[in-house]
Amino acid sequence: MYAKFLANTHPSIKWSQNKDHILLTIAVQDIEKPEISIEPTKLHFKGEQTKGLKYDTILEFFDDIDPKTSKHRKTSQNHWEFMLKKKNPNEPFWKRLIKSTEKCLWITVDWNHFTAEGDDDDADDTGSAGGKDWGNIDAMLKQMGGNVSGAASTDLKDVDHKEIDSDDEPMLDLEDVQKKE
Repeated sequence: MYAKFLANTHPSIKWSQNKDHILLTIAVQDIEKPEISIEPTKLHFKGEQTKGLKYDTILEFFDDIDPKTSKHRKTSQNHWEFMLKKKNPNEPFWKRLIKSTEKCLWITVDWNHFTAEGDDDDADDTGSAGGKDWGNIDAMLKQMGGNVSGAASTDLKDVDHKEIDSDDEPMLDLEDVQKKE
């Protein structure tokens, strides 16, 4: 019975949006050629792993999309990415991804690509927001005193290592603390 329940399952899905698009990332391992159907009101994703686990998910969208201008691609061995064009970009942001108000634990917000409803107004035609060129991250990090690896440009040789912080004092063993009590 338990194996039967796992035979057909939902993949992990992350989603985010801006005023024009919905970005979906479906996390599944080792599915080379899934069946994908994108319609104005739903997306169907079906596939089988090489290990035999089957995924079959139909997402009925909160609002309509334009399937002709929507795209999808495999971004890694474990991820499929969908850029779904909203049919009505002038409508307010979607309240949720799907029509159903039931909580689906396998669908979560992709906070790495999250855009708040008013944030799109700051973007100009070059894809920058707030006057910053987000495409040139190297220059931005150099202005902030760092580099692409995130390392600071401060020379740590100037730091005086002779000061002892209270956190640097040796800790007593647990056995020693119990003996004192």
